[in-house]
Amino acid sequence: MEKFLKKTAEFILNEVGDDSLHTVIILPNKRSEVFLKDHLKKLTTRSFWLPEMYSVDEFLQKASALAELDTVALYFDLFDIHLQIAGEDARSLDEFLAWAPVMLSDFNDVDLYLADAEKIFFHLSEIRAMEEWNPEGRELTSLQKKYLAFYRALFDYYKLLNERLMKKGGGYKGMVYRYLFENIEQLSSEWPWKRFVFVGFNALSKAEKKIFGHIYRHFNTNVFWDLDEYYFDPKRNRHEAGRFIQELVREWNVKEINSVGNYLAGDSDKKITLLGVPKNIGQVKFAGQQIEDCFSADKATQQGRTFSDTAIVLADESLLLPLLNSLPVLKDGHDKTIGYNITMGYPLEDSPFVGLANQWLELLIQKSEQRNGKYSVYYLLSLLSNPAFQLTFNSQLKNVSGLFIENLNRLNSVYLSGEQIMDAIPESGENKVSLMETILISAPAAESFIDGYITFMERSKQAMEQPGNGNALLKEQLSITLNLIKKLDILLKDKKSLLTLKTFQNIFNQLVRRSGISLKGEPLEGIQIMGMLETRNLDFENIILLSANDGILPKTDNVESFIPFDIRRAYVLPLPKDKSDIFAYHFYRLLQRAKNIIITYNSEPGNLGGGEKSRFILQIEKELSAYNPSLTILNKTLSVPFHISESGNETVISKTEDILKSIRNKLGKGISPSALSSYISCPLKFYFKYILNLSVPDSIDESIEANVFGTVVHAVLQEIYSGMQGKTIDTAYLKERMKDIDDLVIKWFKEKYSGGDITSGKNLLILKVASKYVHEFIKKEITEIDRQQRQLIATEQDLSHQMSMDGGDVLLTGTVDRSDKITGSETVRIVDYKTGSVIQKDLTLKDWEDLITKPDMAKAFQLLFYAYLFSKTHHDARDIDAGIYSLRKISQGFIRLKLPDNINMSEGLEVFEEEMSALISNILDPGKPFFQTEDTKQCEWCDFKNICNR
Repeated sequence: MEKFLKKTAEFILNEVGDDSLHTVIILPNKRSEVFLKDHLKKLTTRSFWLPEMYSVDEFLQKASALAELDTVALYFDLFDIHLQIAGEDARSLDEFLAWAPVMLSDFNDVDLYLADAEKIFFHLSEIRAMEEWNPEGRELTSLQKKYLAFYRALFDYYKLLNERLMKKGGGYKGMVYRYLFENIEQLSSEWPWKRFVFVGFNALSKAEKKIFGHIYRHFNTNVFWDLDEYYFDPKRNRHEAGRFIQELVREWNVKEINSVGNYLAGDSDKKITLLGVPKNIGQVKFAGQQIEDCFSADKATQQGRTFSDTAIVLADESLLLPLLNSLPVLKDGHDKTIGYNITMGYPLEDSPFVGLANQWLELLIQKSEQRNGKYSVYYLLSLLSNPAFQLTFNSQLKNVSGLFIENLNRLNSVYLSGEQIMDAIPESGENKVSLMETILISAPAAESFIDGYITFMERSKQAMEQPGNGNALLKEQLSITLNLIKKLDILLKDKKSLLTLKTFQNIFNQLVRRSGISLKGEPLEGIQIMGMLETRNLDFENIILLSANDGILPKTDNVESFIPFDIRRAYVLPLPKDKSDIFAYHFYRLLQRAKNIIITYNSEPGNLGGGEKSRFILQIEKELSAYNPSLTILNKTLSVPFHISESGNETVISKTEDILKSIRNKLGKGISPSALSSYISCPLKFYFKYILNLSVPDSIDESIEANVFGTVVHAVLQEIYSGMQGKTIDTAYLKERMKDIDDLVIKWFKEKYSGGDITSGKNLLILKVASKYVHEFIKKEITEIDRQQRQLIATEQDLSHQMSMDGGDVLLTGTVDRSDKITGSETVRIVDYKTGSVIQKDLTLKDWEDLITKPDMAKAFQLLFYAYLFSKTHHDARDIDAGIYSLRKISQGFIRLKLPDNINMSEGLEVFEEEMSALISNILDPGKPFFQTEDTKQCEWCDFKNICNR
């Protein structure tokens, strides 16, 4: 395979020769410049002056003597012009910055394509006026007037911005190019170059066409295009991939083109595999496996493939990080690692330092909005968990942030003062204290945050200088984010005192979204990883192209512009089809000299970019295969077979002697009905929770959880009724205590939800619901007592009973919410309070076996368990009744437990004892392992689903 840049290098060595000092070589990008220099180095052993080499952007800036100014700074220049034009009607800075990028992009397009700005913006304002036209002659609203005024002023923005930037000696790209075109006669007379070599040009804007056309006509110029007959043969219908070069040939009146190859049609060794792979993650995993398989095959056959001739191309550049996590580590025969070279953009918004800035701002914004002036522990924990914060905070002593988080969780408060937070810092030196003082800014102003963030980032930079801390990507993220903040600090110097934290956050995020990190490595070694635009002028023998889906290749992004398509078309401004044609050229040029090509696409339907192949794949299948019948094209679909393994996909824990010992120990110390219900719903969950004693990490919620709500309601009822234990329930006493319910609810919420705010929002509503539940229950109780007096036996009574089993004694324990009986009756009623919903079906037992096999019988199991314990500890109880009060639906009254065949409770408890013995025997049986439930509905809210393959 003779590479395009190698042929160019041969020309430079053979034809340019001694004229190199006055020669300039212009390429699409810097990456191809690196490869061209490498070919020059390999093709000669003599010394010679290397001609100057520039990318198109670099050359045009140098040739114009104008600098391309920083985009962020241009946004603020536009804002100053906005204040000048709009006056009292001016928008705020963060509102205007939503428009500025679109406005600047339109100005750039107008200049790149040498369009008449005044006519375009006049036509645009007339179209907008027509949209607001009303035949009835109604007066326009204030909003409509401002809308039209903005569009009428667009040319003024354009004109004033150009005047302002020209005084600075710079401009945006289109402005620089237009200036060069309009002054090329004068400027070109001062150039040091006499000879020009254009390498690999494709799509050029009108300004670029005119500039390079002038050079082509007036200077000694050589043009090298990389073309193939398949898309550039003038005898065939015009192909989209060759459109832009055909335009250049016509406009420059190029008489002879010697660089048209016949690779796509004439290469019979070319093999193209079109592969549908489910999901994006499946594609990156496949790429990693393919690299490993090819490398292993090469080592086995000792072919010694040059891996710098292998490229992984990402049509969807967001797959970069998943891909890096899927690539194998490769070593050659000398135990040297074969690297991966990445040269592509990485979005800055994915940086942990940007995440840290937003988490920090949310913490400060929440504090400024909070009446108590305290910090939200929820937002604080989010900040403390950020990798960038942890790296800096743990720079001298590891896991300090982990201890800090544990201390905050232990306080169990939703809001904390700055002093309380500082007291929770582990003893680890003054550095940690000063760092948190920087975080806990008291003044809610952008100026204070910017100063604090810069201080924090400088500390982060010092932390990453320590051995083993950080990596090249993280350091680059820090550097770019810090530069962005410092740039904002300078640009906002006259406005910082006027900005709120929320406004600053909007500004910061708008600029971050339009910023990226250029990853640069060693492109001459290892396996190349790149986006489509980075492949320009480069040739590889082996290519893996990922995400060749409709909407991704070519991209169909919405055009952000104030100028509608009809005006764009009329003034020959770029349209989405132009971008599509650009990608068509890059796609086919990439395939030209490659031998082994794998193109994958997401075959999974139902999401953006999923299911639909790129039309480029369809062109290969329908058009290219017909054009070159000898081409090997394989069309495959990779699928993961649906297979249920008997054991491989299931988590099963066998009962070893150590585990059996733990089980016996647990049962001997005490087992509750909720623990046994857990075993019924999922034996594996029982093992995790009660045998391994795994617990959910402490967390702090801003709203009251259901378990806290239930605990508070039970505590209030316990306090009200505790004075009547062993006595007849007195309705007058209950009526008196009803006055205390609200205070009791507040008291118990403060105890069980310490630190939480119960004075407003969702928590206040929950508090009111708890009070209502208790009020309604007491009212119901008074009505029932008026009809029939009742004696209260006990409330919140702890009961236990020792049961002898073959595997050892088992201690059954439980707490009965309430036991009572009708005055003069011998029947004891076991009462359980539930704050959730309960219906009669939950307490209607049809078959005794359901008790230990069906999780939805958990409430019935619990009632029988309590009744069993009561009968074993109160031998004088002749008869027992059991049921539930659902406080959510207190109108249902007392919902009684119904046993199969309407047998009485005395007989029922004997059967229950047998069923419970069978259940405990299963737990103790060494031949019955702990396994997952088959009912996956039980897994939805399980705390352990992430560790059991569910």
